[in-house]
Amino acid sequence: MKTCLKTLSFSLIAAFALAACQNTTVPLDSQIEVPQQFSQAEAASGSAQIGRWWQHWHDPVLSALIEQGLQQSHDVQIAVSRLNEARATSRMARADLGPQAGLSGSAGIMRGELENPLSESARNVLGQFPPTAGMADSRQDIKGNSLIGGISASWEPDIFGAKRSDADAARYAALGAQEQLYGAQMLVAGDIAENYFKARAAAVRLENAGRTVATLARMQQYVQGRFQAGHVTAYEVGDVQSKLSAVKAKQSTIQSEYDAYVRSIAVLVGQVPQRFTLPESSVDVLARPPAAPSGQTPQGMLERRPDIRARAAQVNAYAAKLASAKADLLPRFSINFLGQGGRIEIDSDAPALKGWGSLLSLGIQMPIFTNGRIKANIAASDARLQTALLQYDQTVLQALSEVDSAYQSQHALSRQNALMRQAHRQADKQAADAQKLFRYGDKTLDDALTARLNEEEMADNLVQSQLANAQMLLNLYKALGGGWQE
Repeated sequence: MKTCLKTLSFSLIAAFALAACQNTTVPLDSQIEVPQQFSQAEAASGSAQIGRWWQHWHDPVLSALIEQGLQQSHDVQIAVSRLNEARATSRMARADLGPQAGLSGSAGIMRGELENPLSESARNVLGQFPPTAGMADSRQDIKGNSLIGGISASWEPDIFGAKRSDADAARYAALGAQEQLYGAQMLVAGDIAENYFKARAAAVRLENAGRTVATLARMQQYVQGRFQAGHVTAYEVGDVQSKLSAVKAKQSTIQSEYDAYVRSIAVLVGQVPQRFTLPESSVDVLARPPAAPSGQTPQGMLERRPDIRARAAQVNAYAAKLASAKADLLPRFSINFLGQGGRIEIDSDAPALKGWGSLLSLGIQMPIFTNGRIKANIAASDARLQTALLQYDQTVLQALSEVDSAYQSQHALSRQNALMRQAHRQADKQAADAQKLFRYGDKTLDDALTARLNEEEMADNLVQSQLANAQMLLNLYKALGGGWQE
């Protein structure tokens, strides 16, 4: 027994030493030369803090909705469940690196009857002696009890890193699931903000449409009066009626869009759409957007964007799987131990069998001929790794393009908004001047009403431009990887 223990101890020490020394590495090199800065970000002057970018709008309703969505959105909760599953799988793979031990036991009762194989004459002779009197019967009853217990242990030393590679692959898969959670947070925050912006824009456009309906109604009365006086034809009357019907139709469409945006917000924050109403806000969220975030670098984007981080985790996972596939070419070792003891009784008057025993085995398995299976698996694993590297590079290139495009578009839309506000102020002044001239008799009512309709059209165009600017700024924050927290 001492010899067995010495052998086991030596084997364990040797296995630990080899496992500590051996490792399989795979180079992970991206082919993208990342620039030092974005080419379209020079004019950016906003806050560099993009983790909770929605706070830069200073709208308490928007901030509360996004914070609620990050806590209650089913998309985020689904991502959390998937992350928990991936982490449990990683722990399971890591647990396979260590030894396993277990206990076993059994108890039994045996009852039976056997036919006596001895001849009748032999049984008669045996029956004459007290010690063998029981053998005189033609059938023999058998009674017995058994109680057996044991312990078993096994371990496959990870000398060449196969199991470590499998555990690393599971760990990187869990990291990828974690990045998917961050991505879900980012998308939920972005979707809530986008629907919020659209809902606020739709509400303002509904007010503008209501003013336009009132203006066209006055225009209709005026033209109808002039038609009855014979100053205009039925064409002018029909033209005003057509415009009035078109604006009323637009009102219905905008109202439907507003309701759809509000229902989308309800789903994103985990509320029942039929019982959800969008709270009023004292902030004109579209009129006062924050400046584009400054201080952003391509390297910072790579470190922050969840999709790029997930691609990097995927590359590492496939690299670990390739290392595991290569390790299949090397021998595998195993150590097994079995110890068992127990008691067996057959007939109460017979002596019981007692004892224990143990078995220690050391095994090695070396592939000799697999018909190319291992090499094919290595080739497939290597191809998957190369695909993952290419996908990583492609994602990086797309991200670099998205950020600069968003910076450039947001700058152009900011300038467009400034010009649109100026045009709206001029149109509003023209409408006011036309109204004054009408009062003094220098303009007709249709001139004043036409100027007001032009101002209302400018107001509608300004709202849509402001919405486009807010959406592009939102896309910029998402392109930079903002909107999630660890």
